[in-house]
Amino acid sequence: MAPLDLRARGAALAIGSLVGALGLALSSTGAASGAATYLYVGGSGCSDTGSGTATVPFCTIAKAAKVAVAGQTVLVSSGTYTDEVYPWHSGTSASPITFQPAAGATVTISGAKHGFTISNQSWIRVSGFTIQSTTKDGIYVYNATGVRLSGNTVRRSGVRVSGSTAYGMYLNSMTNSVVTGNLVTDNSASGIYLTNGSTGNQVTSNESSWNAYGYVRNAVGIDLRAPGNLVGSNRVHDNEDSGIQSYPGGNNNTIVDNVSYHNKGFTTVVLTNCNAPSTGNTSGCITGDHGIDDYAVTGSSVVGNTVYDNVSAGINVEGVPAGTSSGFTLANNISVDNAASCPNGAGGTVKCPRTRGNIRVDATSQLGTSLDYDLVNLSVSGGTMMVWGSTSYTSLAAFQTASKQESHALQADPRWTSPSKGDFTLRAGSPAIDSANSGAPGEPTKDAAGRPRVDDPATVNTGVGSRRYDDRGAYEYQP
Repeated sequence: MAPLDLRARGAALAIGSLVGALGLALSSTGAASGAATYLYVGGSGCSDTGSGTATVPFCTIAKAAKVAVAGQTVLVSSGTYTDEVYPWHSGTSASPITFQPAAGATVTISGAKHGFTISNQSWIRVSGFTIQSTTKDGIYVYNATGVRLSGNTVRRSGVRVSGSTAYGMYLNSMTNSVVTGNLVTDNSASGIYLTNGSTGNQVTSNESSWNAYGYVRNAVGIDLRAPGNLVGSNRVHDNEDSGIQSYPGGNNNTIVDNVSYHNKGFTTVVLTNCNAPSTGNTSGCITGDHGIDDYAVTGSSVVGNTVYDNVSAGINVEGVPAGTSSGFTLANNISVDNAASCPNGAGGTVKCPRTRGNIRVDATSQLGTSLDYDLVNLSVSGGTMMVWGSTSYTSLAAFQTASKQESHALQADPRWTSPSKGDFTLRAGSPAIDSANSGAPGEPTKDAAGRPRVDDPATVNTGVGSRRYDDRGAYEYQP
């Protein structure tokens, strides 16, 4: 299923006051005293024993990374480079070190251990590179702050063999940084992985897709094992496991305006941790999992997301320790046709093998969980609409009565433009229009495409909050 490119690659997405609250100072005011503003890499007459000038550029990006200091920009000429880029110095908040292709250049880093390793250095910018076929993680960051990774393509990291897999981006102890506008695809582990206390980061407007271990169902589009990050306006699809997940360590993340769809598939390889279809071809496995999965974490906001056609429960809250308040708020999401039907590998479909429902809250996670203003629907009969505790409900009305949640929810067709083509914008007359809660925690002032909230004059405002015309889901209808 081909994604619709509704985000501007390489451009930072403004998503309301949350981004401003993180307040990263990323302006550059020039090179450190005595240093040239630019270092050049590649082209005729290059020499790694030279000074990196336009007339005698360095031959390798790695050499430029050794000498670049605060305020310098490394400009790389077109070509395929095989060196691992490992900056030796930090920039500053006012004068970062920047790595980018020269004007009009296409730059690929291929076959290195890592494309970029940013370790114990801060205020580094990496923009516009294609990083592919690395033996380890495409981009590896450790113990760094003020990093900005934007507009890069990271693909085919590692090999789908036990002991040789690699993440697209492995972000370890990274703080107050920005990851935006990147395409992270076809890697042998999760696409974007945050861990070990990585906090205060903005992960926005990325596309993470087709990531898979290939021998165990485990690769996630965006995997959050660290707290207090903003994850907004990303597109995650066709991953081997869930689209976005928060796992132990990933408390208090804000997950808003993301589109998570079609994290499902069938492989003829028999994987660990997968399910064979109950009928039809049983020689392989159904892959994929949730659209958004929250397991054994607390205190998160899941607001304004669009979730469609995933193998398991679309939005899942599970595994909060019994007696603990989950602190979860779910609001303004659209979740449709999740766990409804799955491929059997023989061109047909079977009943999906794992958890069901467009929204699911398990028995230990009900305390402190708040759900309202979501829109859910099933286009096939006989499926599970919602799960509350250990009980499944085939209609929103039955769920509302039993759970006392979702008093303003809707069960209706969201009237997307073309979900089969990955286009989840709203058409005129959608019940999602002008019906959301703009006061929901984390609700941004712009939608997933960076467009402002607008009032549709043809729709009566039934929303609440300071703007009664916000739309449910990731995209704002533009009349």
